[in-house]
Amino acid sequence: MRNLAGILLIIFIISGYVFSQNTDDEVIKVNTSLVTVPTKVTDRNDKSITDLKLEDFRLFENGVEQEIVAFEDSSAPFTIALLLDVSDSTRFKIFEIKAAALKFLENLKPKDRVMIFTFDQRLNLIADDTAENLQKVQNSILLTQSGGGTSLYDSIETVIKEHLRKINRKKAMIIFTDGIDTTSNKSDFTNSLKIAQEAGVLTFPIQYSTLEDADKFFGTSQVVTIKGEPLAVAYKRGTQYLNFLAENTGGDFYFAESPENLSKTFAKIALQLSQIYNLSYYPDTETKSGKKRKIKVAVNRPKVSVQTRKVYVLQD
Repeated sequence: MRNLAGILLIIFIISGYVFSQNTDDEVIKVNTSLVTVPTKVTDRNDKSITDLKLEDFRLFENGVEQEIVAFEDSSAPFTIALLLDVSDSTRFKIFEIKAAALKFLENLKPKDRVMIFTFDQRLNLIADDTAENLQKVQNSILLTQSGGGTSLYDSIETVIKEHLRKINRKKAMIIFTDGIDTTSNKSDFTNSLKIAQEAGVLTFPIQYSTLEDADKFFGTSQVVTIKGEPLAVAYKRGTQYLNFLAENTGGDFYFAESPENLSKTFAKIALQLSQIYNLSYYPDTETKSGKKRKIKVAVNRPKVSVQTRKVYVLQD
């Protein structure tokens, strides 16, 4: 009976998997008047440099220097949206998810604002406060329960449009998920990526795999999606999506191999957020739209490395 329940659970989880088009040749298009460029600077030993001023930066679009009209240094507080996937596929990981999220909060600065969302088929805002009120936010996470489908694309779009887009200070989104959408009906693969990039939100996807859990009950090699796609292929596509999301917003992609690894990953992200500068400029709107525009940030320090978003496309 237990094995039958497990099999039914796996079938339910995978029965709603729907996949979007391949992103190999896709270009994310941006329709915005102000371009925000989150930037991290490190030395030759990969140590972050956090004492730079506005005058230390030069910003170029297609080789032409731009005026930096807004600047936030590395000490400026962040607004962080933490999205926790609590769909049916996470029921074996829910305790790990909660523990890692609680650990992450301890690494934030007191003035950082934290919005905690859980999502399955629906998106729920469970906490919205500063890190000063840590106990209140922690209690919200501890009460989280799992269940339902996975509306990953819808959740990303809603969080950005309704919560992050209107925020002018530094902002980031951290997503803990397996990367596979099953129940979105408002957004899709491409639109969620486009919206994330145009909002200037640093995005850090953390992927966990439920393949092992599926294999215990059914045998992964025998599980297929409704389109006849093997489950392992579906997870690979989810990985591609999350990688693409990080790459095109200036964030980093992580894979959670274990609870210990997950806690270390959250700590790395918290540290990285404390080392980010925000540069903003107005692009030349008279130049033809629809073309790739290359962004480059230079720093007047020798032997440094600059990590930032590379390209955007301006639409009419």
